Amino acid sequence: MKERRMECGAVVINGCIYVTGGYSYSKGTYLQSIEKYDPALDSWEIVGTLPTPARSHGCVCVYSV
Repeated sequence: MKERRMECGAVVINGCIYVTGGYSYSKGTYLQSIEKYDPALDSWEIVGTLPTPARSHGCVCVYSV
């Protein structure tokens, strides 16, 4: 991860792992960032931000055809 975090949310979408928010112990603050891990590239990237910092939350992926 680009930014170490705990108490974050995570979900798998299209084979990639998305991690949202959480708490940065090293910074002493809650996070708004959204990071994506692509196992095909073995790399993390920041792909967005949440409207407000969040921790101890869940994520879901809803797929409809």
